[in-house]
Amino acid sequence: MSSNAGPGLVRGIWAAMGIAVVIVLLRAISKYKIRNFGIDDILMFVALGLAISSTSFLTISVHNGFGKNLSTLQSEPLKNVLRCIAIQVPLLTISTAIARLSFSLYLLRILSINTVYRIALWTSMLLQLSSNIVSAVLPLSICRNVRILWDPSVHTTCGNVSDVVKFSYFSSSLNTATDFFLVVFPATVFWNLNLKLKVKISLIFLLSLGLLAMVASIIKTTALEDVPSVTNVGATGGILLIRWAYAENAIIIITSSVPAIWPLVMSSVRKISSVAKSQSYELTGPFPGTNNNKTNTLQNTVTGGSRRFGERSVTDSDRIGDADSLERILGSEEHLGIRKQVEVSVLRSDNTA
Repeated sequence: MSSNAGPGLVRGIWAAMGIAVVIVLLRAISKYKIRNFGIDDILMFVALGLAISSTSFLTISVHNGFGKNLSTLQSEPLKNVLRCIAIQVPLLTISTAIARLSFSLYLLRILSINTVYRIALWTSMLLQLSSNIVSAVLPLSICRNVRILWDPSVHTTCGNVSDVVKFSYFSSSLNTATDFFLVVFPATVFWNLNLKLKVKISLIFLLSLGLLAMVASIIKTTALEDVPSVTNVGATGGILLIRWAYAENAIIIITSSVPAIWPLVMSSVRKISSVAKSQSYELTGPFPGTNNNKTNTLQNTVTGGSRRFGERSVTDSDRIGDADSLERILGSEEHLGIRKQVEVSVLRSDNTA
């Protein structure tokens, strides 16, 4: 292990935060363009703001020596490190919980599901949110004087400190289970829909990126006992825990926003494709020395956005049908989400006496 892993750690986390900022801004642009900016988007901005604030405190702690063997630090730098950790960990915990809540609300908006599924989704949302709030507040309230978290000279009374770690294990395990549920749940719903296999796989892939967050959550859980404190200033300094806690947070913010920006991506690709297509058609006009029969054949082949191969006509709508399905489901204008359509036919029979 490097003698000072702090600078590399903070650079990597700021890079991840930069990517998260770009993705969330693209999400906002996409939702604004389709006039569908909602509470889930507001919550994602809140989660991002808390994550950036937490990363700022991490930067301060690194400047004071976090990343080194904490037992080698002087008294004041050590206090500053522990104070920043006591602030950033609750901020990061709440940020991650709100990001999960945002994704859950996004799923509720795009899925038209039955009451049982809605109750299950709301239950998972509220459980993970409440457990993370308790996990964030408990370390700050376990002692009468919160300064004991970074200043060992403070005299105060505390509750059972081991309960904090035990509840952290429970909360992290619940987060892992929630991540798994948020992957399996939409996958099950989409797989049972009457959609093309290609569309199903694309939707399941986009909404299953949360598996990466689940992996990060599992690794973070294994390092919970390494959280730095006045009674735990070992050589590792909690680097593994902090690294994977921030990784989990950034992954959730990014992967939860990727499905929401898909309509914007497809719209941009379609515009570029349209421009390229019109330019290629302009280049197919007759030139001196070319065979006019070939030109006429091409002009007859490409007409009205339709191409004829043998007896089958492949139109633009055929080529982009799958993309349209993805856009409608993931949030395209007034066709937001999945809607069940029922056709009723009434046959009337007139019997004459």
